[in-house]
Amino acid sequence: MSATLLEEQWRTVPPFTLRDAEPSDNDGLVALAEACSMSGDIELRIDRRPDFFALTRLEDGWRLAVAEREGMIVGCICFSERLCHMDGAPRLTGYVGDLKVHPAHRDAIVADGLCRYAAEQMQGLPEDTPVLITVLAGNTAMERRLGGPRGLPRFTRIATIRTHSLSILWKRGRSTPDSEGGRSSRGQQSVDIRRAEWNDIREMADLWRKVAPHRQFSPVHDADSLAQWIREAPGLDISDYRLVRDRNRRLLGFVGLWDQRAFKQLSVVSYSPRMAAARRVFNALAPLMGAERLPSPGAPLNLVTATNVCVLSDRADVLRALVVDAHNELRHSGYSLLNIGLDLTDPLNAAMRGLLTQPTDVNAYVTTGRGRAWNRALGGTLHYEIALV
Repeated sequence: MSATLLEEQWRTVPPFTLRDAEPSDNDGLVALAEACSMSGDIELRIDRRPDFFALTRLEDGWRLAVAEREGMIVGCICFSERLCHMDGAPRLTGYVGDLKVHPAHRDAIVADGLCRYAAEQMQGLPEDTPVLITVLAGNTAMERRLGGPRGLPRFTRIATIRTHSLSILWKRGRSTPDSEGGRSSRGQQSVDIRRAEWNDIREMADLWRKVAPHRQFSPVHDADSLAQWIREAPGLDISDYRLVRDRNRRLLGFVGLWDQRAFKQLSVVSYSPRMAAARRVFNALAPLMGAERLPSPGAPLNLVTATNVCVLSDRADVLRALVVDAHNELRHSGYSLLNIGLDLTDPLNAAMRGLLTQPTDVNAYVTTGRGRAWNRALGGTLHYEIALV
């Protein structure tokens, strides 16, 4: 949009105020989130009640801004700091999230103001600090904004994260890895998969410190910080983690299965014609497969999201065992989907082959602490927690 058109809009739309969010803004922020649906084959609405800030408080050094127009919250954005692995070493990074503008107020002016707020927060970081943002693939309006028009920060696309949505269907045969990284024959119990306990946390942290440095933007954790994060994450407990051990009791991998309905509920707004037809067929067969029916528009979509996926990149067989075991456990429990997000370049994607997942892609972009385009390649794969969106 040209500067002339923006100036014209300033004269024809009511002004807005930009300020730091307060606890009393909770209801307005919940209403804003509900108004900002996510388009796709299944259009979804996010209900962040009863506490919009529940996810935000999991971030470090966070600041949440709201745009207010005529007494109504019409936009928000959050900036936070994260200690992450970058090129194998711990490094301070920034993260921009929760950028939302009410559909009735998408006049570029509000969005520009929110983006400039985030840019101001970046100024407190060292100049070359990487700052991450993610955008749903196909959101061309947001993608154009990341090019840096009107003096806004310039972001460089670095990766695509694919959310694999696995429908909870018939019981799947367990494919168990062996201790050498191959596959054992079906039914041979060469590994043990069980729920984690608090006395497993140090071993989990040890494996995390082995895996995470090879994944860009993966959080830095020791046993204490990992335990603290789990305790502070609403609706998440150590017992929600599944561990894979080999026959020698060596930990091969783990993943958390996070039911977020206590503070973030997804509801179906609509289905595309293709998905509507698929839903009719699926729901007709669901009772025969022991699966949950896909909900009608307006109804909640019950799902579990994988978090803290910790598996060596060359052990897709380990992740496959975790996913299949989780799928079988979730049958007849009221869940329709299990979501897991992986960088498209991650070899662990091989674990999802043949599972008939529905893909949703999110593009990741990076800028610097001064809003300049990122000008160097990042090696390895990107770690991104889809559960924190």
